[in-house]
Amino acid sequence: MNAVSPGPIETNFINQADMDEKREEQFREQVESQVPLGRFGEAEEVANVALFLLSNAASYVTASEHAVDGGMTKR
Repeated sequence: MNAVSPGPIETNFINQADMDEKREEQFREQVESQVPLGRFGEAEEVANVALFLLSNAASYVTASEHAVDGGMTKR
């Protein structure tokens, strides 16, 4: 079994949180300051890791966790 562990990913969750514009900007700045790459990830970046694990290229990969989090867990 392998696992994909995403960090902060750009989705519509902020829109659904009903934050005003100023609070959303503060939230984004706070999160991005914790990510060594300085940005939210994209859903496609998480999907690419999952696709790799599902492909024959990963046929000898097992019992692994892949953090797709811009380096947050390595801070």
